[in-house]
Amino acid sequence: MITVFFVDDGQDFLEWDISDKGEVVDCRPFQGDIWIGTKVHNKDIRPGDYLDLTMPDGTSRCLIHAVEKVQEIA
Repeated sequence: MITVFFVDDGQDFLEWDISDKGEVVDCRPFQGDIWIGTKVHNKDIRPGDYLDLTMPDGTSRCLIHAVEKVQEIA
C-alpha cells in the first residue's frame, strides 16, 4: 500500500491511501465519502503525475491535482 500526497491547490483532500490493487482505501482530511472505492489506473505513481481514475459510480476522470509525494506503507 502507498500514501499519495497531493499538491495543495485548496482542495478538501491532501492524502490518499491506495491499496496494492489500485483502490483508494482512505482519504484525508475530508471527502472520504467521495473518493474511497475509486480505482486508480496509474502504475508506478511518481511526483508530478496526474491520476487516471474510475469512480465508484463507474465514471472515468483524470484528477486535476498533481501528486507531490508518494510514501510506501508497511
